[in-house]
Amino acid sequence: MRQDCIDTFETKTAPLPSWGDWAKAGLRMVRADILQLVTTVMSWHERWHHRQKLKNITDTTLMDVGLTREQIQAEADKPFWKA
Repeated sequence: MRQDCIDTFETKTAPLPSWGDWAKAGLRMVRADILQLVTTVMSWHERWHHRQKLKNITDTTLMDVGLTREQIQAEADKPFWKA
């Protein structure tokens, strides 16, 4: 006697998105990448600018902050991409 069993599944696939949908999704991804790039470049510029200002800090201010000239120079000499 043969028993009925389920050995296959019927599945329905989702409809494929249209080319317009693909283009919109791609555009969203490109916009997000551009925004991330601009944010990163702005952060690098701000970091570079602050390090340039550190080089000109006065000895009196250094004493107030509690840092040495060597510590300031080490920070100012870091590349802009390093935090």
